[in-house]
Amino acid sequence: MANTRSVTGPLVGASLFGLLVMAMSAVVMRQRRVRLGPAVAVDGLLAGGDAGQGRTSGSEEGIIAAGTPQPTGSAPSGDAVLPGADEKALAPLGENGVEKVVEQAAAGTAASTLLVSTFVAGPGRVKGEVLGPVRLSLAGKAVSFGRTEAWDLFALLSTSKDGVLSKSLVETLWPEDGERSARRLESAIRDINRVMRAATGLSADVRFVVKAEQRRRLSAAYFDVDFWRFEDAYVQASTATEESVRLSALREMVGLYQGPLLAQRDDLWCLPLRQAAQRQAVNAAERLAELERKSDPDRALDVLRLAVDRIDAYSELLWCLIMTIQGELGRVPAVRRSYEQLTERLAEIDARPSSEARRTYERFIA
Repeated sequence: MANTRSVTGPLVGASLFGLLVMAMSAVVMRQRRVRLGPAVAVDGLLAGGDAGQGRTSGSEEGIIAAGTPQPTGSAPSGDAVLPGADEKALAPLGENGVEKVVEQAAAGTAASTLLVSTFVAGPGRVKGEVLGPVRLSLAGKAVSFGRTEAWDLFALLSTSKDGVLSKSLVETLWPEDGERSARRLESAIRDINRVMRAATGLSADVRFVVKAEQRRRLSAAYFDVDFWRFEDAYVQASTATEESVRLSALREMVGLYQGPLLAQRDDLWCLPLRQAAQRQAVNAAERLAELERKSDPDRALDVLRLAVDRIDAYSELLWCLIMTIQGELGRVPAVRRSYEQLTERLAEIDARPSSEARRTYERFIA
């Protein structure tokens, strides 16, 4: 079985790759009616950096003519370079078939190049990731607490850089335990301190969970948590007077949001915090797309596609903005496909597109 897999895997991959190559080349030739350059590139999803370089205004969505060969032997930068192909080979597919193959190719490439968080913990501090699955690491090595109570406490404290009242901690985490809840809190603190001392090599008098008046908090001297940065960026994006500062803060928010807050936990206390973080991320993606749209509509679309893939698949606000930008760029097939995707996703939760979404769609599909 292993040998069969090793042979068929590359063959299937090569076949699909060849089909996508031909599809993309045919669409570019049909849309442009000009001779292709040395390569065709498929846009990935990038919410910043150099994602907008090399794009040609009015091109089919996700396809650009690349005038210069791309560097080889390095990791993908968001544009996967593909050689040209003969349009005749795609004739049996028909125009609609070609468009569908191209859309699937763009989606596949985009899925493999979703923006990766650039969050790097400060020197000597443990990296805490709670936007998505909870992870702790120090200098690339995983850090793990030994007791469930310690994970519970870390999860709750990670949602507030300023800490939480001790009374609220026990009432939230162990409401049924009465007097025993206070002992569970102290046990959790001891476990966090013990594990952190072992990970950092610091002395026994160092406290990683500190007490200030009636509050307990994770020491910012030893912890760096993505959600804290997300909240700081949210404040900065909301208060900054310079557009460049807002743009930077919004990009950071979208990059940091790798998934729902404390994604793998099903505690009731997580839900309102999770929903609030998602709303903030959706708002950030919308505002970022509007700013990017001024100079590069394709980059704005990259942001929005990422947002409906990773932040909120059912946000009609985001989908309507996607269709609006696509329609204004004259990409009618892309508008149609976006509306189909919105309809499919809403069906997953037994819902239908709203009248506003239908009006946005019909504005460009007459």
